Amino acid sequence: MSTLKWQVSVRKALLGLGVRVVESADEREHFVVVEGEGEGFEVVRPAYVDQATGKLILSGQLRRVFRPGTQADGGNGTQDATAKEDQP
Repeated sequence: MSTLKWQVSVRKALLGLGVRVVESADEREHFVVVEGEGEGFEVVRPAYVDQATGKLILSGQLRRVFRPGTQADGGNGTQDATAKEDQP
């Protein structure tokens, strides 16, 4: 059985048991941020929530990432050539 078919089978089984798999970083209350820098988030591991009660079964993991068009240097893609200690 291929990996994709196996994953689909597991997801169907979880849904049958009443478990919702959360793979959207928009639902951050179900996740723990484990690494990275930036303002955006990407899912490292999904979260699992009981559909009937809404209670968290297993928290997911998020990685912080820079959003498209932003960078660690302030977002404009350029660096200030004058260091603070060089200014009067």
